[in-house]
Amino acid sequence: MKLKSFGCSFIFGTDLKDAGKNLLYINGSYLSWPALLAQHLNYDYNCCARPGSGNLQILEHILNQTAVEDPAVFVIGWTWIDRFDYIDRTGSTQLPGTCWGTIMPGRNDKLTSAYYKDLHSEYTDKLTTLLYIKLAIDILKQKNIPFIMTYIDELIFNQRWHTTPSILELQDYVQPYMTEFEGQTFLEWSKSNGFEISPTLHPLELAHSSAFELIKDQSFS
Repeated sequence: MKLKSFGCSFIFGTDLKDAGKNLLYINGSYLSWPALLAQHLNYDYNCCARPGSGNLQILEHILNQTAVEDPAVFVIGWTWIDRFDYIDRTGSTQLPGTCWGTIMPGRNDKLTSAYYKDLHSEYTDKLTTLLYIKLAIDILKQKNIPFIMTYIDELIFNQRWHTTPSILELQDYVQPYMTEFEGQTFLEWSKSNGFEISPTLHPLELAHSSAFELIKDQSFS
């Protein structure tokens, strides 16, 4: 049996000791909490997470794996909703091992500036992310694939701003499938417990091992 993980750097294990440098270690860390869970279950570990990816790319990786006959349980971590994935035909911003590029805040280039100035909106981020999550849940349930699902961005469930009846209904649908860390995201839980976090905001070894202790008895959906 296999455990397959999906997500961004928080699932990949960026900045953990065995995760390599410059995003080049495409197999992911074996010190991350999903990897530790696989070891605990005595399952082979297959990390499909990619640092820097957005939620559309995460969904595509999930769908690629649900489309093949390869028995596994899935661990999924949804990322920041303001990332925008696209197929990078130039290859200039492709993530290692993928055809994807991702626009994200903090980059100083014309494409990023134009996107956040003229095209980006929190409502679109929230709506599309919730639709991606619902689609993943529905297909995993349809194919009887056990899964644990987490998220890193609290805006997914924000109901104060950029909310419509469709948003509220989608939030109600996906919320029961979300695993939290004592009521928090992995990052916020790591901060509140004083675990060491890297300068790029990635929880380090003790945070992951402690998260595993919380998760190890969690039932798969």
